[in-house]
Amino acid sequence: MKKIPLQVGVALATLMTTGIASANTQTLVNPSHFNPDSPASEQLTAQGVVLGTLWEQVSELRGIGKHREAIAILDQIVKLKPDSFLAWYWKGSLLTSLNQYEAAITSYDEAIKIKPNYLLAWFEKGNALHELKRYEASVDCWKKALSFQTTSDYEQTLVKTVIPKKIAKVLVYDLQQYQEAIAFYDQALEVETNSASIWTERATALYQLGRYQEAITNYEKAIEFDTRNAVAWKYRGLALYRLGRYQDAIASFERSASFDSDDVEVSTLLSILKTSRESTTEIRTSQQRLVALQGDIRTAEERLAALRIESQTVTAQLQASQGEVRQSQQQLVALRQEITSVQTEIESFKRERQSLDTRLVALRGEIETTEERLEASQVQVRQSEQRLVAIRQEVTTAQARIEALNTERESLEARLVAVRGEIETSQERLEASQLEIRQSQQQLVAVREDIKEVQVELESFRRERESLDARLVAVRGEIETTEERLEASQVQVRQSEQRLVAVRQEITTAQARIEALKTERESLEARLVAVRGEIETSQERLEVSRREQQTLQQRITTLQTEVRTFEQNIVATQTELRQLEATKKIQAEELQTIQVQYCGLQENLSELEVAIRRLRGVQLASDSVQRCRLSNDGSRNSSPGPRRVPVLPSDPDPRLIPLSPERR
Repeated sequence: MKKIPLQVGVALATLMTTGIASANTQTLVNPSHFNPDSPASEQLTAQGVVLGTLWEQVSELRGIGKHREAIAILDQIVKLKPDSFLAWYWKGSLLTSLNQYEAAITSYDEAIKIKPNYLLAWFEKGNALHELKRYEASVDCWKKALSFQTTSDYEQTLVKTVIPKKIAKVLVYDLQQYQEAIAFYDQALEVETNSASIWTERATALYQLGRYQEAITNYEKAIEFDTRNAVAWKYRGLALYRLGRYQDAIASFERSASFDSDDVEVSTLLSILKTSRESTTEIRTSQQRLVALQGDIRTAEERLAALRIESQTVTAQLQASQGEVRQSQQQLVALRQEITSVQTEIESFKRERQSLDTRLVALRGEIETTEERLEASQVQVRQSEQRLVAIRQEVTTAQARIEALNTERESLEARLVAVRGEIETSQERLEASQLEIRQSQQQLVAVREDIKEVQVELESFRRERESLDARLVAVRGEIETTEERLEASQVQVRQSEQRLVAVRQEITTAQARIEALKTERESLEARLVAVRGEIETSQERLEVSRREQQTLQQRITTLQTEVRTFEQNIVATQTELRQLEATKKIQAEELQTIQVQYCGLQENLSELEVAIRRLRGVQLASDSVQRCRLSNDGSRNSSPGPRRVPVLPSDPDPRLIPLSPERR
């Protein structure tokens, strides 16, 4: 049994790996739990990009036939993502291409552990087991594959036709389980009702069960769909022979031999059946054989003309098939172009997604920078507020001190007024008492000293007040500057908040766009699946067209061989005819010679009888020597003519002698 060819992957390699990369990326990044700000999400995104690159490398290496290098990259993918059942599956497929079936089975088992209902892995594992001649295990794998739900047209084709036919063939030709095989053939016939090969193989299973009449019916069904099916004609003859219908069996074998002249088994069966028949006909004369040969020649000529007409018809069909093949090739080229365009769109989506990711990273950086600046501004605002509170406290303290100084100055002024009053009183008293004056003068000197001290202290108080006023002005300027900076910071904060809102809106838009791209990617993947199905259908149609073309070419070759054979038979027949004519002439001459000799003998006998009677002295009036017309001396022929001598037949042809029971 043949394996399903891997060219499902050669023609679709780029598409398959692109879809695989998308599937792995989708698995890594779950949109519902995606947090763009978390390091884990960034790590998963980077891992998805790496996996996509590795899958593209696998696709390129598979496309150029470098299977071992592709396997090495698949091992890297498995290390990065151990639960990638697709990586294990494709590794098994590549190992199968390298005829490493045991290792391939191990890879398929790993894929099945991850995804137990993966139909393709079970199917390919069965193929690998079949290559190792582990037939029962391969049948079990194929039966397991039949129990899963299909997700594509290709899997549906496998389940409905390909796998049932594979199981049935193994059951018939390897395990001899014919009854179960018939059930699987029935399952395949539900889809391919007009398949001559399935009807032929089903009939073979019936034949092995001894159900010959049912087998004949199935063989005739196969012949109905393929009249040149030499195998069906052959085994139909065997079934007829089993039922004792020898004439029909011979006719069926002859039809098989006419379509496959190289089948030694059919030739042997024909010779055995033909030699075992009892001959009931007598030896024919040369004229009958000549008539029969002439009839055969006419039949051969008519058949040759019919074969020429059929050859022309087959040539026309071949040209039509070639036209269909060219159309199929054009359709395949169109599909490849469409696949290329789909790949281009996918690449553009990937680039757009990368640009969006880059922009998202930049926006995240801007957001972080803005947040840092906002925090710094808030810190500055808090510091300014603290500094403003301190300045206000300091201003309050200065104001309190100024008020205290004013109070002290008022008290000093009041004291000065009092001192002046005392001076006036002292001057009035001076006149009354010089002692008091001297005392008063002394007191005045002391008071003047106190006044000077008070004036100095007042001057210092004034200078201190001026400095406090200047400091208050500076503090007020700082407060105004701080308030301006605070207002600017608040404006900047509001702008940052507005920008943050805009960035969040952009992030929401980007996420919505990513969702739209994912939806579009899913639609593209669905379209890709449909395109794969169309490609597989086109490949199957192309393969069918090729097989039909090969069949037509074989049929033309057979027809040409038959024409050459008929021409050789005609030449041989003509040669045999000429030989028969020459033999006929020779036999006629020999017959004439024998007749002449017979006439001579009759004349001699007549002369002897006359002489004997003369010697006996008995002479009759009618005594005379009888002459023959065919004798050498025709003038002596006076009698009516000699009797005809019967011509003896020659020895019969030993091939036409009936065989004895022992020889039969």
